[in-house]
Amino acid sequence: MSLFLSCGEASGDHYAGCLIKALDGRLGRCWGMLGPEGTTSGGHEVWSYSELQVMGISEGLKSLLRLSRLKDRMANSVLKEMPDCVVVIDSPDYHIPLIKAIRRKGYRNPIFYVSPPTAWAWRAKRADVIRDLEVTCFPLFEFEHRFYTDKGVESRWMGHPLLDDLCDYAPDEDVMNAYSGKRIVALLPGSRSTEVRRLAPVLREVGVELKRMGYNPVVSVAKSLPSVDRQALKSMDSGLSFFEGKGVDLMYVSEFVIGACGTAAVEAMMLDKFMVVLYKASFLSYLVYKLMVKTQWVAMPNILLGREVYPELLQGEVKASSALEAVLRYLKDATKVHNDLAKARSKMGDRGAYKFWADVIAKTVGR
Repeated sequence: MSLFLSCGEASGDHYAGCLIKALDGRLGRCWGMLGPEGTTSGGHEVWSYSELQVMGISEGLKSLLRLSRLKDRMANSVLKEMPDCVVVIDSPDYHIPLIKAIRRKGYRNPIFYVSPPTAWAWRAKRADVIRDLEVTCFPLFEFEHRFYTDKGVESRWMGHPLLDDLCDYAPDEDVMNAYSGKRIVALLPGSRSTEVRRLAPVLREVGVELKRMGYNPVVSVAKSLPSVDRQALKSMDSGLSFFEGKGVDLMYVSEFVIGACGTAAVEAMMLDKFMVVLYKASFLSYLVYKLMVKTQWVAMPNILLGREVYPELLQGEVKASSALEAVLRYLKDATKVHNDLAKARSKMGDRGAYKFWADVIAKTVGR
């Protein structure tokens, strides 16, 4: 009796770890592609989630052969071990081909998809593929759940897991004491190497100017970054401070946030923090994004409300001057922003997502 898990980034590893805890041994051994949280929670890491940490189309193209071989090895392992079920998390460019491979090879046990593809935004036919592969989805947002249900996909939802993660949340006392009384601004260059290299120079410039304005800007250094990138980030000749703990801790003690788009935007929303969202990818990736993505916004709080709450600086707009202008606009009308963030939080559903996922999975496989 076992469960195969696969995730490809830090947020997915977090969901994997929390799911393993919620299952509480009901499915026996949990193994697959995991990271630190998954293994700490009791999962067995056969492959590291760092294998999938590529950003953008151009970088993905360079890794195609390696990832194809990895997919085949994983599919063969699944068929050999025949786990009671498979759970994949996010990373659709890798996980959809993996699901296809194991179904094609004869795997007929249940498959679940936590944080399924954003087919509502682009590549809508992925929903049809997931339906035909008989995959049950656990989307993070209600509008995603409605989208998949309308497409005939088996979808289950009760709320976003951050409702559990950040309920009554506070950093450890040492973090609170270290930043108490300081005007902290969280600068988040991201958790992927290419993302950090593109955003770090702009954030450095932003940080220098914020210091002149009387703030204490602190750069978050993600633990998931390779050591060479962590060292390069910390060696920036800027006089800025660095934080190597949880990014959410740094956001908690900050007055506002500037940084990479992604899960951080939802975390900032949950903590009632204003954020200037930055997105800078390769030219090819951005070209495809502009041609194919159907949504006006990239930051989830903006998508939830259908209007701008967090200013979005994309590609060539990622400039220190533009980020600082957005901050000044916020400071002039902070009340409206925080009212909007409260409305966005109201769309997150109910607490208990991890237990809900675990109960659905255990019931489906008869455990």
